[in-house]
Amino acid sequence: MNNTIFNFKILLFICTVQLLHAQTGLTVSPPRTYFKSASGEGKTEKLLITNPSKTSTLNLTVSLNDWKYDTTGNNLIADPGTYTNSMSSWITIGPEAYFTLAPGESHELLVTVTPPAKKDSLNTHTALLFITQTNPVDSFNDKGALIKVSVRTGVKLYHQYSDIPEKQEVDYLDFKFEKENKTLFLTLQNTGNSWTDGTLETELINQATGEKLNLEDQIMYTMPGDTRHVRIPLPAEIKPGKYIATSTFSYGETDTIKMAELTFTYE
Repeated sequence: MNNTIFNFKILLFICTVQLLHAQTGLTVSPPRTYFKSASGEGKTEKLLITNPSKTSTLNLTVSLNDWKYDTTGNNLIADPGTYTNSMSSWITIGPEAYFTLAPGESHELLVTVTPPAKKDSLNTHTALLFITQTNPVDSFNDKGALIKVSVRTGVKLYHQYSDIPEKQEVDYLDFKFEKENKTLFLTLQNTGNSWTDGTLETELINQATGEKLNLEDQIMYTMPGDTRHVRIPLPAEIKPGKYIATSTFSYGETDTIKMAELTFTYE
């Protein structure tokens, strides 16, 4: 009888842990939002915030930060007004920046971007909108310890002036083989005036055997003026020999394609 009770308590504890893990969450759509307007003209877009929990109420607050990419594509986040491409001060949030979502409830957030009447020299500006839970809930970590958990999610905001023709352009600057790291190293730059994303595909051909190897694709996001360094490790199964590496970057709404080629010897 005691064993039965003990096993039931263990089962109840496991179920409780799983339930608490499932209680936290937040969905935001879309995950990034684009604004186009003339200087001095406001543009409003909607974000849909949803609490997917069946049990937990979420108290949420909205805040703004600056952001940009570093040369490897990671996000750099800073206080509003830090970066030259900041538009944090252009943004207003409605109907309020603090709100509560009951379990299963959704809320429409209005984000308005109004650039100054006097245009600066940059065509593209950004900000990062954070939605943060302010009432942490109980949960358990992997070791079974009780912890407090809160949710925070970010939405990238982009603005581009509507009276300047959009130009999406990305060029290869360098392509080389790093022998000591057994890695291909590429450098690309966004030379256009618009945010541009695309897929980098790389193929190796053994010049002696004709054998082809497709390396892992890289998804790349860039802002105007960004330089991007991409390192692609060679696969473990590659055999010694002379190779031709072909890198293809396809990007933009029209699937523009740029290519670079490299010949190297793998020993």
